[in-house]
Amino acid sequence: MKKVRLLLLLVLFGCSKDNRDNSQGDIPQDTIVSAFFGLDNVLPGLLCNQPGSQLDGMPVNFKFPLDVSSLSETDFEVLDSFGNIHTPNCVSLAPANENGENRTVLLLGEFGTAVTNPPVEVRVVGDLFTIDTLSGESVCSAIINLNGITTTNVIPLADGPSLFFAQRIDGNLNECNSGTQTIQVAWDGGITPYISGDTESDLFQYYIGYSDSSGVLIPHIPISIADIDDNDNFHQLCFSTSDEIVKVSMMANTVEDPNHDPNLYSEIDVSSCDGGEILKVPNINVSANNFTLKDNYPNPFNPITNISYDLLEESFVNITIYDMLGNVVNNLVNANQSSGYKSLQWNATNNQGEPVSAGVYLYTIEAGDFRQSKKMILLK
Repeated sequence: MKKVRLLLLLVLFGCSKDNRDNSQGDIPQDTIVSAFFGLDNVLPGLLCNQPGSQLDGMPVNFKFPLDVSSLSETDFEVLDSFGNIHTPNCVSLAPANENGENRTVLLLGEFGTAVTNPPVEVRVVGDLFTIDTLSGESVCSAIINLNGITTTNVIPLADGPSLFFAQRIDGNLNECNSGTQTIQVAWDGGITPYISGDTESDLFQYYIGYSDSSGVLIPHIPISIADIDDNDNFHQLCFSTSDEIVKVSMMANTVEDPNHDPNLYSEIDVSSCDGGEILKVPNINVSANNFTLKDNYPNPFNPITNISYDLLEESFVNITIYDMLGNVVNNLVNANQSSGYKSLQWNATNNQGEPVSAGVYLYTIEAGDFRQSKKMILLK
């Protein structure tokens, strides 16, 4: 079997920290890492409930996981090179919508033409929120409203795929069955082997390296690669070294995008906030227009789901999980909270920290005179 020459250099040095202190409302414009265009009238309109049409596809990559309950096609505008503004027909996080992913939004619609009038800018014009760091992630983030950020980093697919994200993960997000350390990496779009005839299993024979005391990179092969069977742009590298990994790089001409463009050399730092934040994001108190309990996501889920809600005013808040017999399973919140948008997670455990069985559960919010309940389904 031919082995793909896939080199990942995981460099083990002291992790540098970016301690910038963003003021209230100072949202980093590079929160949108990149946007890619080149899927020109090749995606079926059925994806937007428009059978018979062909749509453009445009992946937009973010540094932080997004709150899917706040995601809408009206959150985005795309500016083409002629100055025309386009609104997507629909948007989707699929297929990269598992816990720990949710960073790549696929915009579908008409955004210009790849050769004569390509898109040059993507804007967030609606209330699109990030979520707090998920359990098992090492990247620091907060709930922020991305309304108003833009990117002119719209890259033609012809430039080939590249890595845009890497982080250390553990806990419920870790899909590695062996090893002592897991790094999750993300590509800016879907990838396949560049060398004709190579199989999916060939593709993920990653070659990595780490630094010895003299700073020389030593080749090393991970024990396994996880999260490769769902056809999205996230993978997990599983390996046995306990040394801190701070950089991932990949050799050119190893993988290709859907247009068969090979990758260039790609390098990315591993995000970490152990002992400090790599990127500190302001925890902005976003105003709310009403009391609202939003649909949890994912739903069905296993074992973590996200629950978000809006508080019109400062209130004493109770959020409680019940089984279908009305028994209290978990008291998630029992505290006074300020007004604004809130988000939390339930990890399918009871008040004693014990895993609960699969089934249908209710989650209820009480805030002043406001009370609302919704159903969610736990799968196992």
